[in-house]
Amino acid sequence: MKKFIKKIVADIKFSDAGQGHKLNEEAAPRPQSARPVSAPRRAAPSQEAQSAGAAALARLEAQNNKQSSGLRAQQLELKKTMQRQQSEEREASVVSPREPEIIPQFGLRMVCPICHASAPKPEISSHFESCLEKQLDLEPLQTTCTMIHTLNSGELLSNGVKTLAFFVRNVASSPNEEKYKKIRVNNAGVQKKVMPLVGGVEFLELAGFTRISDDTDGQEYFIMLDTPSPEHLTTCVDILESSKKLVPTLDRDLKVLQPSAGLQKFDFSPDFYRVTKEDLLTEQKRRAEEAERSDMLRTKATRDRDAGIGMRIYHYTVIRIRFPDGVYLQGTFSAHDTVESVFKFVESSLRQPTQFSLVTPGSPPLTRDSTILKAAGLVPSGVLNFSTGQQTEFTFLSDEVVCKVAEL
Repeated sequence: MKKFIKKIVADIKFSDAGQGHKLNEEAAPRPQSARPVSAPRRAAPSQEAQSAGAAALARLEAQNNKQSSGLRAQQLELKKTMQRQQSEEREASVVSPREPEIIPQFGLRMVCPICHASAPKPEISSHFESCLEKQLDLEPLQTTCTMIHTLNSGELLSNGVKTLAFFVRNVASSPNEEKYKKIRVNNAGVQKKVMPLVGGVEFLELAGFTRISDDTDGQEYFIMLDTPSPEHLTTCVDILESSKKLVPTLDRDLKVLQPSAGLQKFDFSPDFYRVTKEDLLTEQKRRAEEAERSDMLRTKATRDRDAGIGMRIYHYTVIRIRFPDGVYLQGTFSAHDTVESVFKFVESSLRQPTQFSLVTPGSPPLTRDSTILKAAGLVPSGVLNFSTGQQTEFTFLSDEVVCKVAEL
């Protein structure tokens, strides 16, 4: 233990002896520790030096304040500029509403069966009324009955016709019964079924009734003062019940169009696809039948045929036929029309009879048959190319048709 302690003490002394050296080398002088040298004390500044220092500090502080004030102003101006630029960028990033591109709308036109004039579909009812009023002096009874069936519809029409026929038939069957010859205008049934009916009052007057006021009770009545012959009354009822509604025909609205960018666009009026109550019932029936057919095994021909049944959305279509000279012939068709009707439309517009075919771009030529346009894929619009083996330096269209040329 003593030896161990001695060894530790010897190691400590050896390490305190410093770095070793060879016996033939002179021992390097040991560095002496530096003694701190005290700095000479400075004399206190004089009063003038203190004043000068204070003035210099004041000038430096004023200069710093001026510089910092200018820097703050520059920073504030830079901040306002950046905010203004960001605001302008936000306004520029907002898409301003563009004026809608004006494209002519393909509205439907109908042909009046009375005067054969063409009128827009929404105005055809007022056109009918005007035409029928002009004919009242020529055929008053027939015109009035036609007006009733044309200008009224639904339950108002059916109930009104039944009520008018009931009043007149009662007098015809019992001409001596006075109660059948007097109808109170304020009666609930008359107010609901006769007075709102266009042409209803006129029909009663033609049948022999006269509208008068009774001074005793202040009520208005339709009274038959002079009883017409039963034949006249029966004729009135027969014409009323047998009259039909005037049905306008679709105007092809033939147009000849020059090539333009607008030819690639179709903008239809709501009349092209307005869904009626009958359309909804037809669609419901079609879906029920489709559900039944889905359980049946059908050939491809049968499935293709069923695909063309039911004009579910569009009732009309616009067809354009492009001729070799770049001119387009345009017509309006019903979705129920056939491909044959399109061929006839083109034939009626040609300068002279010509053998031709109509080709859908990218498809075989159309077959001239009774295929409906919906099944042919030409609803609500279609573009066909007029193709023929003949070459001519003149247009294929007649002069009468060419005179209608316009740019869409």
